[in-house]
Amino acid sequence: MIEVEKKFQPTAEQLAKLLDGAEFLGEVELHDLYYDFPDLRLIKNDIRLRKRNDGYELKIGAGNGIAQELETEQDIQKYFGIDMSVHDFVGENMVEVINFKNNRKKYKKDGFTIDVDSMDFGYQLVEIELLVADESGIAGAEEKINVYVASFGIEKKKLPQKREEYFRLKKPEIYRELYG
Repeated sequence: MIEVEKKFQPTAEQLAKLLDGAEFLGEVELHDLYYDFPDLRLIKNDIRLRKRNDGYELKIGAGNGIAQELETEQDIQKYFGIDMSVHDFVGENMVEVINFKNNRKKYKKDGFTIDVDSMDFGYQLVEIELLVADESGIAGAEEKINVYVASFGIEKKKLPQKREEYFRLKKPEIYRELYG
């Protein structure tokens, strides 16, 4: 599956309208640790190896909030061409580049998944996502998301990714290297 997500920062009033009638799926605290090689080759290529709570995930970005997700140990091992555990591979080859906690409230409405995120480094945003089976569904999903949020008066604007804002606030030397 391919995750198509768009990020927004609605006003409190817009958020209330967006969530009106939504099914609340739950609230969770996520602890995200991102790992990369010391030369940051993954992040520089829009690839993120993340340990979220107790499990590893690999997101291979195609840009614009579109990413292929590998969520099993076997798939991540295959991607890196390794036969050791992902945990051991990370310990022997990578460094921690991001470490934050995120309070996430998850909702479902009109076929969309809506995540309301509040990170411990002061960043807040709303992610609206759809899953599509293959690349042929990406453009249609993006359009559906954009039309949907516009119906609530939510402005579409370029927002930094969580990792970009984290680097800007917490690790300006990496921020400058990646984005400056």
